[in-house]
Amino acid sequence: MSTARIQPTATVAAASAACAFSSTFKNHLGFTLRFPQTNQVYRRHRIRRNFSLLAMSAVSNPLEVCVKASVTAPSKLGDCPFCQRVLLTIEEKHLPYDMKLVDLANKPEWFLKISPEGKVPVIKLEDTWVPDSDVITQSLEEKFPDPPLVTPSEKASVGSKIFSTFIGFLKSKDASDGTEQALLNELSAFDDYIRENVVSQIYEPSPNQAYLIFIQEIN
Repeated sequence: MSTARIQPTATVAAASAACAFSSTFKNHLGFTLRFPQTNQVYRRHRIRRNFSLLAMSAVSNPLEVCVKASVTAPSKLGDCPFCQRVLLTIEEKHLPYDMKLVDLANKPEWFLKISPEGKVPVIKLEDTWVPDSDVITQSLEEKFPDPPLVTPSEKASVGSKIFSTFIGFLKSKDASDGTEQALLNELSAFDDYIRENVVSQIYEPSPNQAYLIFIQEIN
């Protein structure tokens, strides 16, 4: 088992990296993400920094969370999307956590005691080990409501049919049954939504704007 303890900070440096994963988390994932530093992103740093302070005051000890270890690199995070979802939720809420990587091919006794079915992820909340990513993320939302990560009801349907149409396309054995076009329609609709509601709201600040935003952040 490999363990990594992640503690968020409220420094300016941490605020500047608010839209990226912690360096430890990125190391366990085995890749680095790059995000465009837009004016909108800069403006969110102060808000996220405040959330980080609130999160640290709400959690006295790091949350313990067991996740799947990589099959080829045991010291890195595995390919379980449910584990990654829980970790991303914790990261977005700026909560300190103790990540325990579990080799699911050789499950240790201590892990089977807290997860008899041998499934991940599991997280310790108030001395109770909680399984299931849906239950975990809902519990985290209720216990640590800021920043809120619940999908607004008016956006709940956005992209909701992509996965099911993708599965239908994969299972299809008839090229003319319409499953391919159905998938393309869903992807196209989602792409249009992103263009209209996300991309159009983002722009790169000029050097002067970036400098002014930076000065505002450190004052």
